[in-house]
Amino acid sequence: MKIILLSVALSLTSVLGAADRPNVLFIAVDDLRPELATYGAEVQTPNLDRLAASGVRFDRAYCNQAVCGASRLSLMGGLYPTKTGEQTFHVTDWRKRHPEMLTMNQHFRANGYRTLGIGKVYHGTNGGKIEAKNWDEWLEAKGASYVLDESTAEMKRRRKANPGKDPSSFRGRTTESADVSDETYRDGARAVAAAEKISELAAGEEPFFFAVGFIKPHLPFIAPKRYWDLYERDSFSMPENRSWPPGYPEKARNAKAGEMSKYSDYEGKSPVDFSDDLNQRLLHGYAACVSYTDANIGKVLDALEASGAAGNTIVVFWGDHGWKLGDHSSWCKHTNFEVDTRVPLMMRVPGKETGATNALVELIDLYPTLCELTGIPVPHHLQGESFVPLLSDLSKEHRSSAYSSYPHGEMMGHSIRMGAFRYTEWHDEEGEAEPPVLTDLVVDPGEESNLIWSENHTEDLAKARAELKKRIAQALK
Repeated sequence: MKIILLSVALSLTSVLGAADRPNVLFIAVDDLRPELATYGAEVQTPNLDRLAASGVRFDRAYCNQAVCGASRLSLMGGLYPTKTGEQTFHVTDWRKRHPEMLTMNQHFRANGYRTLGIGKVYHGTNGGKIEAKNWDEWLEAKGASYVLDESTAEMKRRRKANPGKDPSSFRGRTTESADVSDETYRDGARAVAAAEKISELAAGEEPFFFAVGFIKPHLPFIAPKRYWDLYERDSFSMPENRSWPPGYPEKARNAKAGEMSKYSDYEGKSPVDFSDDLNQRLLHGYAACVSYTDANIGKVLDALEASGAAGNTIVVFWGDHGWKLGDHSSWCKHTNFEVDTRVPLMMRVPGKETGATNALVELIDLYPTLCELTGIPVPHHLQGESFVPLLSDLSKEHRSSAYSSYPHGEMMGHSIRMGAFRYTEWHDEEGEAEPPVLTDLVVDPGEESNLIWSENHTEDLAKARAELKKRIAQALK
């Protein structure tokens, strides 16, 4: 489907003059659920805790599809994945299919901002190639993936034993702990490069939009040993919610954690076969990577403070989707469960309120919000809703529901978080293909029950069904 966007947004007229506009530091993290100390998790994340304390923490923020490529393009393009049809993992060549799509960095650049990027902003780390003409500068930073031979030995053996097959299906170990500096690995090198660039940008006259993307805690769970040493392996245990709601389709729950199955130390046929040792190592590795990313973000935030530009810079921190840590007897993302769709989101806006909000927001809302905050025109095509009013009154409501979708073969899963409930339907070309699922997440936060047969929830089911029908229509409009 080709998206043609006609907008007056490319005009350089604005409420604010270029010199008066705030900068935007736009920090993206891959595969990070709200597994941060500020959200109540038992991990060490002092820098993101500090950001939360100085800005707004969104406690009920949701992605629009729980996979990297689709989520990021939706956020940066301002359109739902169900609208664009861009719902694959990598959304490869999306710009060829949507040459007229007005992306966020493109729009900011057209309105007088110096736009820069580094790391994973769109899917992959080659954002400079994806949107070459819409970035003023794309930074590269050299760094290692694995550094230990033991991490790659089995990968090399498997690839050699399978000539002609896709090498990406044969990866190394899921974890690595090496006694190296932070800068040895790619994310650490990106943090140093981004910090140095901020000092340069702060001395310039143009307002800047700087997108900084960190990959960890994406698989493989690789971090310097010092971050592994923050935790005791025996302190980790698997979550209690190992089952799933009755009626939830097998194909829609990512039972095999297919992304993880490509790694050399994957055990058995599915995660239910994983040993206790592997489960604990994975949990330990995820926590180590979260702390490592927190340290890298801290370097960028410290550089912003040292530059003197913090007082005129909006800082946005977001995760592209949630992640299962053994939840529902699986790992990774790729479903419409609450744990897959809920994301961490923080924003520090000079002069605005600080604290936390329970208002429902979606990642697609960031584009219009940042336009309004910086005084540049809001493109007509955007499907998100600005939550600027929330930043002055955290008690306000924003949305009645948060919508996400996910394709599974010939079915499309549509889901909403609405009040206490998560409601999900699966549709094919003829309509509903499976029984829906309604779960009260206050009563059942692990999302293992289905209330569609409960006489006590007939009204709740009817409301959820009507709301989802409305949200699907809005997304396709």
